[in-house]
Amino acid sequence: MPSLACHSLPRQTMLDALKGRWADRLLLLIILLSIASSWFIIQANIAAGPAMAEIYHDDTLLATYPLPQPGEPSITLQLEGELGLSDIVIDEHGARIASSPCTSQRCVLSGSHKHAGDIIACVPNKILITLRGSSETRFDAIVE
Repeated sequence: MPSLACHSLPRQTMLDALKGRWADRLLLLIILLSIASSWFIIQANIAAGPAMAEIYHDDTLLATYPLPQPGEPSITLQLEGELGLSDIVIDEHGARIASSPCTSQRCVLSGSHKHAGDIIACVPNKILITLRGSSETRFDAIVE
């Protein structure tokens, strides 16, 4: 008659289970390097080309304007959003929402933005401004 005793395999400790094999470590290293290199490629694509302001309403791209250089005239727009008109100013200081019908006014209070990758959003009015391309000043101030 066969024995009903249960034969169990030796249990690994939690530390042994987490150590993994060399192939696991190599795969983890490849994944981490892929994530890091993807991040740098995405940032390089955002900062490529001249500085541009892209203006969206909801998911629709309405317009793309270059950021004016010092001495060039500013661009002033009025866009109809979900709540009403928003005034957008694009000048040598960057892009900003000058006025908006939303109640919180966070978009107005955020001020001018001019660095690649910056985003200005008036969420209640569904207006979005993204800045792409290179920007000449990456620092707020340089002290010698």
